[in-house]
Amino acid sequence: MFYSRNLGLVTEEEQRKICNGAVLVAGVGGMGGVAAEVLVRMGVGTIKICDFDIFEETNFNRQLHSNIQTIGRYKVEVLKEELLKINPNLKIESYTQGVTRDNIEELLEGVQIIINGMDKMYASLILERTARQKKLTIVDAWLTPFASVFVMKPESPHWEEFMDLPTLGVSLDDITDELCAKAVAKEIEYTFSHFNPYDIIDRELVHGIAHNKRIRPSLAPVVWLSGVLMANETVKILAGQPHTDHAGIFYNQYDHTIMRGEIKFKNIRKVS
Repeated sequence: MFYSRNLGLVTEEEQRKICNGAVLVAGVGGMGGVAAEVLVRMGVGTIKICDFDIFEETNFNRQLHSNIQTIGRYKVEVLKEELLKINPNLKIESYTQGVTRDNIEELLEGVQIIINGMDKMYASLILERTARQKKLTIVDAWLTPFASVFVMKPESPHWEEFMDLPTLGVSLDDITDELCAKAVAKEIEYTFSHFNPYDIIDRELVHGIAHNKRIRPSLAPVVWLSGVLMANETVKILAGQPHTDHAGIFYNQYDHTIMRGEIKFKNIRKVS
């Protein structure tokens, strides 16, 4: 029983619930890859992982299992091999496609919780809208130079609602790249209202990132901390423990302060 050292910090009943857990990790690069490994080491017995991407040298600065030997290999295939080395009895399914409207039903079948490790707005909308319809809990981390984690339960407001994203109420058929860029900018408006992110990152760079004109910089400490936080909240939910909410938690790794998310948009729109 490789997770026996968990006991004492979690009860046997909580560990049983964790072992019976089934989680989808969508996007297993930086944050998602860390989250998936932490889940398995905690004893989660069933996991689905999906990602269309392959490892390359630019991943070395932050992504687990990215190295000379894995260049050119699908991330999910590498991760599956590594996770089975931890728990040979792990029930794992891997998908070498990203989240699409064609495969979303299959991806969500049989899972209790979704971890969104993707950084693409349109794929995230597909994932989170469908999860919402199925009353599944979503654990996420959004664009900010600080570690963060957010939990959207079926009964809580959804991110399109409480951030008042311009995609709210718009059919997936009608969502354009331009609308996605505006949604990312609105997301940044929320996350960047916590701490002082522009002391760390240039405003023009952030604008370019939002509009897909600049590559998103990423540091291992932020990525790994966020991945661990997402796995931590997921395990707490499975075990029936208290957890954070949709407003989120922000951790400032520079001065080691923590801030609870504060919803600053007064007019929350909802769609049925």
